[in-house]
Amino acid sequence: MPRSTSVRRGRVARAAAVTATATALVLSVVSGGSAYGDVQVAPTWHKYVLGPSSSTVTPVAVKTRGAVTHPNALVHGGHPATLTTSAGQTPASILLDFGKDVAGTPYLDIAKLTGSPSLSLVTSESLQSIRTPANTTTTAASGAGAGSVSVSTTANLEVGNTLTIGSGATAQVRTIDAFDKASTTVTFRPSLSSDVPAGTKVTSSPGAPTADDSGGLSGFGGTATLTPTSTGRLTGPFRGGFRYVLITLTTPGSISLSGAGAGFQAFRATPDDYQGSFESSSDKLNRMWYSGAYTVQLDMAHDGLNGLAGNRILDGAKRDRSIWTGDLLVEGPVAIGTLGTAGADYLKSSLDLVLASQRADGALPGTPDFTPRKTPLFYSDNYSGFGVRAVIDYYRYTGDADYAATKLPALERELQYSAQFVDGNGLVVSNDRDYWQTTQSGEVTAYSLYYYARLRDMAWLETKIGSSSKAADYRAQAETIKTSVNDRLWSPALGAYMQSSTSPSILVEDANALALQYGIVPADKVESVKTALRSLWTSHGAILGTGLKDPYGHTIEPFGNGLETAARFTIGDTAGALDLMDRTWGQMVDQANPLYTGAFWEFLTTDGTVTRAQDSLAHGWAAAPTVQLTEQVLGVTPVEPGYAVWSVQPHPGDLKWSRGTVPTPHGAISVDWTSNPSHFVLDVDGPAGTTGTVSVPATADSTVVVDGTTVWAHGRSLGSGAQLSDGYVSVNVGAGSHHIVADRK
Repeated sequence: MPRSTSVRRGRVARAAAVTATATALVLSVVSGGSAYGDVQVAPTWHKYVLGPSSSTVTPVAVKTRGAVTHPNALVHGGHPATLTTSAGQTPASILLDFGKDVAGTPYLDIAKLTGSPSLSLVTSESLQSIRTPANTTTTAASGAGAGSVSVSTTANLEVGNTLTIGSGATAQVRTIDAFDKASTTVTFRPSLSSDVPAGTKVTSSPGAPTADDSGGLSGFGGTATLTPTSTGRLTGPFRGGFRYVLITLTTPGSISLSGAGAGFQAFRATPDDYQGSFESSSDKLNRMWYSGAYTVQLDMAHDGLNGLAGNRILDGAKRDRSIWTGDLLVEGPVAIGTLGTAGADYLKSSLDLVLASQRADGALPGTPDFTPRKTPLFYSDNYSGFGVRAVIDYYRYTGDADYAATKLPALERELQYSAQFVDGNGLVVSNDRDYWQTTQSGEVTAYSLYYYARLRDMAWLETKIGSSSKAADYRAQAETIKTSVNDRLWSPALGAYMQSSTSPSILVEDANALALQYGIVPADKVESVKTALRSLWTSHGAILGTGLKDPYGHTIEPFGNGLETAARFTIGDTAGALDLMDRTWGQMVDQANPLYTGAFWEFLTTDGTVTRAQDSLAHGWAAAPTVQLTEQVLGVTPVEPGYAVWSVQPHPGDLKWSRGTVPTPHGAISVDWTSNPSHFVLDVDGPAGTTGTVSVPATADSTVVVDGTTVWAHGRSLGSGAQLSDGYVSVNVGAGSHHIVADRK
């Protein structure tokens, strides 16, 4: 996969070998039995692509408050939209809705202005966070007939808001006429009908305009004040991720707008930029694949954006807007699997920034540029190790051996650093933070299994470009962990692995999902672990664990749910994997959901809500479905670095068909399969210079035919290296196109 140094280069670096099923542009149109000729038709997957077609994006809907005329002109054109604010009246405002998350600089095209207007601009990913109601109390008693009260704070009050003084049956509902910040007095109409004692609760609705991330970790957000002095385009400050922009005319006067929108400043991928694709018989899964792709694109910041050097894959569009190693474990494969060359470039550049901040003791930062300080944050041993695995993933998908060899010494130093947290039983004891931001004491199952995965990955890397003796040592250490986890951290009472040796009665999702995914669980205990994990499910996804939540009240984290869906695919529980995928991510691709952004969310609560305004609704660590739909449902994975040898093993579940392409340095691998009760049919096209193994669902009694030749029948191999294992017949194939048919006896 050649290096690309341009965001746009993805268009011209497309792999040449692309299947007709995925990218056919010429179709025959037949009507009434007669062919009317060939017309060019876009591939059907194009409709799922969420990236804007232009670098300028405009709203798809608007809402207003106060005196506003012709607001829909900002969507459909026509007479300018005019906002007029009068003293003592509700400030005129327009809410722009882009229909999904965008990123960049909001703008207003000013056609006319009267007086010296002042505008406030706030952005939010969700409508629920674009205004904040006031919540205060009275500081002094007020008698019946009074037209004002003194309150402890005037924060989030706005003229024209509904003011509720008191609660329940005695509440008095009024309309705000004015408020004074200095004296913290609010004036309203009509006057009080009964006495109000000091300490009475006071709230407002709908509240004052607020941003969903007021600077904070991202360094971007809050309320921007715009003071236009002439007609023409007025551009606001950069905002990382938002669906809504609220423009309010805060001073008396009027302003007319002929247009409004945003200059898009994330990675803008049109269908031409996609080197990978995916479709299936499930519209919902298709939307998940492209939503995951768009999530990562929103998180990609090009070299020089906001003064930062290097292409970067950030954790979230809105916050933290930092490179996080744990997030890269998901984002890297998504970026490469969807954007190919351009995605690989962004991942490599991000890894360079991580490795450049390695400490002398070998530790890697969880993030090399923690915002807004732009300094490395050495977050935890886990995140240090995630950096190692992200580098190995880059090599696995790209085959960039020179890069991997250059970075190998740094990865080896990190393992030496991590070894200090291993006790005499080979288990990790670090009292460390993990991705849900809490410490876990004792011998921790998840930490030990993350270290196990790191050792296995390093052993694989050493066999390719390093030392065979080091590879053997890493494998031996990994086996010690596997044995100790089963000997010391299995809980018969839970029927699963405990959280840690000091929390033996707590069932957690991550540790048990990792144990299934990495083959730690003995065969006779797999069903028990699978059942235990199922007990953590809700209608909105699996919770962290019994009685667990992070410091902000979140109980469901898509990163952890991605671990579990991966585990269920690994053990052949395709139905369970797709069920959990639907519960967790189905709500995120539902355009009727009030929190829809076109992207995937960072956290959820048990009832499926997102409660904190600053929670990210475009967060790369949640994009696991995009990787897993490619690698598990379509079925394409690299066996040797850069897909020099590849595997295709679909997990169809109850899907009727799937098709797609996977970019590699050698060209695209294209797969198209159909599944019905009698046959499983798969077409694959492998690029020149590669070989592969294709595995199709079959039994000993099945007949498997490859390119017209029977290679498996009557329970025995007849050619192509056909073998039966775990419900699949596998055959070896070379480059080029192959047609495989398995009956369903």
